Amino acid sequence: MKTRKRQRRENGRSGGSCIRFLATSLALALLAGAAPLAGDEAQGRVTVTLTGGARIDAELLRRTEDRVILDLGHDVISVPRSQVLDVRAHAGDDEPLLAEDGGIYSTGRLEAAPVSDLVNRHGDSVFMVRTPAGLGSGFFISGEGHLITNYHVIEGQTDISVTLFLPTRRGYERRELKRVRILAMHPLRDLALLQIDREELGDHEISPLTISSSPGVRVGDPVFAIGNPLGLERSVTQGIVSSTTRTIGHLRFIQTDASINPGNSGGPIFNARGEVVGVVCAGATFFQGLAFGIPAPDLIDFLDNWDAYLYDPFQPQNSITYLPPPYRVEKED
Repeated sequence: MKTRKRQRRENGRSGGSCIRFLATSLALALLAGAAPLAGDEAQGRVTVTLTGGARIDAELLRRTEDRVILDLGHDVISVPRSQVLDVRAHAGDDEPLLAEDGGIYSTGRLEAAPVSDLVNRHGDSVFMVRTPAGLGSGFFISGEGHLITNYHVIEGQTDISVTLFLPTRRGYERRELKRVRILAMHPLRDLALLQIDREELGDHEISPLTISSSPGVRVGDPVFAIGNPLGLERSVTQGIVSSTTRTIGHLRFIQTDASINPGNSGGPIFNARGEVVGVVCAGATFFQGLAFGIPAPDLIDFLDNWDAYLYDPFQPQNSITYLPPPYRVEKED
């Protein structure tokens, strides 16, 4: 005959199992009734990347407007969408999927990763642009040396050089390239397309950046910028998207709280996948936390039609100014 103490212990275990079973059943019932996100992918095995860089490999039960529901096999978890960077169908390889080759640029959707990994992966494609008037930043978009910067970085200048930071065994080594051509300029949208001389670069391979193929970023999405603020090389700043519809002078900009200073202009703004979602164009140094970028769709439109903005040194609308040459005053006898 069972003692009362033993019977109460077994009843407690039985009751606990029953409660856990009912709780799980209730959770699954609620999940089954949740409205799925429009356009959601079919349920199956997925890899979820979180904002902190952690990854979860599990079965996708449901994805709603504010939750991602995963089945771990031994438990069911609900992850807030604000903590999710990426949800990808489970695949055997981790190769990035390039959506389109635009000729001198590529668009695509890459795999989410921690910012430190993305900086190591893409930081070498960002460089310093130097003119007699000042400094700026830029980034490569093709293996042939095509690069993007702001129009105002090179405005009124023809003597342009690019300083690369090449990795070596002893750290980074500066390499200054002086043969830089202006291909096209869009003063209104503050964009310029340049090209270096590949022979001057030598055997070093260029790793061009990928422009985001997504429709755009959302408010609250994490972003980071790489540039040379105040000449401080390869500086990285991180923040979130504050607005995607900020209008200044009838032009749309992305607003972010990532720290932007003079010298960052022309550098890339990355999303959490390492895709270029914008081009830095302004930072309000007198108001902390205000920075703006040109959206990626406007950059793509400029690159698709760059032949309409061809640079011609003989046309005054290029805004190129030439200083008068020095002259020698003849001394009177």
